[in-house]
Amino acid sequence: MKLLVIGIGDCGCRIAREFAELNRVAKSERHVDIITCAYGINNEEAVLEEIAGKSPPETFKPVPIRGSLAMDKSSDAGARIMRQEAERVMLALRLGAFVETDAFMLVASAGGTLGSGGISVLAQLLKERRAGKPVYALIVLPFDSELDDPRIVQNSAVCVKSISRAADAVILVDNGGLGTETTVMPVEAIAKANKDIVYQFYDLLCAGEMAGVKYAGGKVLDAGDIVQTFAGWTSIGTGKAPLGSSLLPWKRTESFDEKSSETLRAIEAMNMALMHLSVDCKLEDAGRALFLLSAPPKQANVDMIKVLANRMKELAPNAELRNGSFYGAKNFVQVTVAVSELVYLDRVKTLYERAARLAGAAGGAPAE
Repeated sequence: MKLLVIGIGDCGCRIAREFAELNRVAKSERHVDIITCAYGINNEEAVLEEIAGKSPPETFKPVPIRGSLAMDKSSDAGARIMRQEAERVMLALRLGAFVETDAFMLVASAGGTLGSGGISVLAQLLKERRAGKPVYALIVLPFDSELDDPRIVQNSAVCVKSISRAADAVILVDNGGLGTETTVMPVEAIAKANKDIVYQFYDLLCAGEMAGVKYAGGKVLDAGDIVQTFAGWTSIGTGKAPLGSSLLPWKRTESFDEKSSETLRAIEAMNMALMHLSVDCKLEDAGRALFLLSAPPKQANVDMIKVLANRMKELAPNAELRNGSFYGAKNFVQVTVAVSELVYLDRVKTLYERAARLAGAAGGAPAE
């Protein structure tokens, strides 16, 4: 699957750049393109220059826009600037990339200003002008340590409410306790968190683009499967488990014990993926789900897919399930899981309730 990524605000721009970096890795390791272009939209050129760095990835394009947010840090102010600059943004997007793109991925922090307010405006604009292309939103929720800040909570509540109406799917990322009491994180920690967020999409985007018998698994999971799965509130996760040493050249077959052991590693990888879902959810509430298995060709076996499918059906009995596999891993097995069309998320409910309480205490109206 090929995405056109648009990051809005500081956090969104940083993650968009990581998607561009991921494309560079995909071209180097797997000889495929998975990102047609990644744009970073910001009203502060100095921040854009810092994010782009001295040697930005080829597919990352900074898009500076006008407008000051010095006096108003609300998501409404961010939405207002995006509406004013919408035509400038659309003109900056490379038109040729639309043809090659399977879906749009908009990225923003829920608690910011430009990103939290502007992402829904841009999502709606893309839906109107690029009908037929799915529009997904990747929303980074605030740290636990930020949930006492009325502005951040209000912006977050408004952001997730408005984007849930505008986007085809909203992939939530809950960094939870990564923050500190002072809400200041080292630059290295933020960079690693952003890389971890983006890496969860690596196998999912590569699988359908890696043509040829060398990479083909039992069933290809391509862009169509992802489009049919991603809808509404969505959570994604990856898990990895090491495998034993590769087969010796003269060893023709594996024993039953070896196959059983490798299947157990696949289950372990799926369990890790479920433990590291981007936002906590009840799997039984999922209306759609998918999993993708990546394993070395000599150590993959049919039992892996069967066992993983049974595991997912047990955990998400109400979900329409899709799956696939490909030979993209070396010396390990990796499983990517996505659960979608979720009807209840405790994190979102808590965010709405906290916003309502804070607004009530301040004598204002709750987020709608």
